[in-house]
Amino acid sequence: MDFYFDSYSEVSLQRIMVSDRPRTGAFAEAIREVVKSGDKVLDLGTGTGLLAMLSAKAGAQKVFAVDQAGIAGAAEKLVAANKLNDRIKVINSNANQLKLDEPVDLLVSEWLGHFAFAETMLDDVITCRDVNLKPGGTMLPSGVEISLAPIDSEILYDEQGPGFWSEPVQSIDFSLLEKVELDQSIAVKTMVLPDDLLDDGKPIIALDLATATKESPWQSGEVEFVMKRDGQLNGFAGWFSAQLSPSVVLDTGPHNPRTHWEQTYFPMPTVVVEEGQRIKVKYSLTRHPVEPRGLLFDIEFNDIRHVFTIG
Repeated sequence: MDFYFDSYSEVSLQRIMVSDRPRTGAFAEAIREVVKSGDKVLDLGTGTGLLAMLSAKAGAQKVFAVDQAGIAGAAEKLVAANKLNDRIKVINSNANQLKLDEPVDLLVSEWLGHFAFAETMLDDVITCRDVNLKPGGTMLPSGVEISLAPIDSEILYDEQGPGFWSEPVQSIDFSLLEKVELDQSIAVKTMVLPDDLLDDGKPIIALDLATATKESPWQSGEVEFVMKRDGQLNGFAGWFSAQLSPSVVLDTGPHNPRTHWEQTYFPMPTVVVEEGQRIKVKYSLTRHPVEPRGLLFDIEFNDIRHVFTIG
């Protein structure tokens, strides 16, 4: 067991996820929409068993609740306490080694991480899908999309970010640390306000989970923004939306209720912009070469380039 799976055995971490009402409510609604009476369901990364139990209550005939972390023991007790152990089988197993005796109609998994793909749990979901989901079976989520937007945030840049160093502290000049911190290129999970946006979010990466491969998230491209107001562009915000079922979308953007994922802030050197100005941004998302659960996100515009670590 590595640190990643050990961390998911902590009940406090499970509480953060379960208590995220937009997240939990959206998955519950989607499960009620998608699960049909008699379905066989695989809940991968079941944690406390919440999605497995919701699937059983929605009419599933058999649910396989799988988790490699020690929390599987607690899930088994919770399933029994809720009198659902006749339909739910909790399995403490590595997803890559899981081969069920029968294919399932639905694979549900809350695999989403920071900027959607951090933690790279999608790799395990795809492996499990290819082995255990019947042809034409359903994925929940069925799709995911990442959006990016330029922002002007005095709070995120000047108070909580690199711009803090531009003002003396106790008459001591720390200003050279602004560039040092910018050059470290650390992405921050935080809350971005709708008023911070200089333009609407634009989709940059979209996946169909029925056909996605392990290499599908690693994309590059170019996107153009048009400034909606004068301001100081001092970074970009990223977030994801997940199509959970035909009528349920979980959107983690600034205009939606706050989730535990919040948004991802990429601080950049300040550039003065004007209303109507067009900004072209090149981007690339890749696996981190050293951290197995981390990502690198490359952003380039106006001859400014930073490669951010997302962990």
